[in-house]
Amino acid sequence: MNTAFITGPTGCIGSATCRWLLEHGIDRIVGFSRRRDLSRLDKTCHSHLEWIAGDVTDLDQLSKAIEQAQPRQIIHLAALQTPDCQAQPLVGMDVNVAGTMNLFRAAAEVSAPIDRVVFASSAAVYGQRSLYPTDSVSATAAYLPPNLYGYWKVAGEGIAQAFYQQTGIATVSLRLATTYGPGRDQGLTSAPTTAIKSAALGTPYRMPYQGREHYHFVDDVAAGFGQAAILPFNGYGVFNLRGKTEEATTFLELVREVASEFSFAADIAVATDATSMPFVCDLDDNETLAAFPQMPRTDLREGIRRSLRLFKEQVASGDLRPD
Repeated sequence: MNTAFITGPTGCIGSATCRWLLEHGIDRIVGFSRRRDLSRLDKTCHSHLEWIAGDVTDLDQLSKAIEQAQPRQIIHLAALQTPDCQAQPLVGMDVNVAGTMNLFRAAAEVSAPIDRVVFASSAAVYGQRSLYPTDSVSATAAYLPPNLYGYWKVAGEGIAQAFYQQTGIATVSLRLATTYGPGRDQGLTSAPTTAIKSAALGTPYRMPYQGREHYHFVDDVAAGFGQAAILPFNGYGVFNLRGKTEEATTFLELVREVASEFSFAADIAVATDATSMPFVCDLDDNETLAAFPQMPRTDLREGIRRSLRLFKEQVASGDLRPD
């Protein structure tokens, strides 16, 4: 039986990745999280998911869970996101740095062989776009994080590389920027998804930031982590997850256009007092496609269309309501 172990399986990316893995040859998933919440996960997947309650900051809990699971693949998604890290920096450091150290330490000590470990990094390891004079930002570009969250992801990548050097287990760090689509409801960059939801609900929404942003449709993110975990790969690698860079105003215009296809208007726009998007854009995916040539990238309009269609269905069923 092929088992994958996932930290943070209850979130938007975690639940989508669970679904992708079960559709692509993984027989059993062991999820490790502080709380059991299957609301984002398709009910058809529930019978294949085993749950172990625990906290990544507790090495003993994590070690016992991985030893019990005996996984072939490990995907580490558990993290505190940017707003929470800014508000609670010591907690953020404990979860994002110590928790990542615990994960790799536990993986190094498990008795059964592991084929792959995948770490969820972030485009926050880069600096402002203006600091990079090239047409796109390669995974080899300099670390210039704009905040603590970014520095902690740099630390995580270092831990991942050291783990590979110590164990020889193939390890991948995937950097992502703005994930949008069904299930995305937390973090600074959840705003584009909130705009789509607001369009479905018929409520006004003003984007709190402006500027160019690098967008990943949630199903592509799931496929990215899934392929990084199960497709052939040797060594250590760090890659930009595939996506599309556009202005926030362009993204919102696409939402309005797609809403018109569904015969309704969307009252969404950038706020008059919007701040600037702090993260980099134009992430280069050449290295990514060289390593994982099947990794998808959904057209931005199509991703918005699929999201809006689902949100409209949820509004009709009563599962999505105004806050």
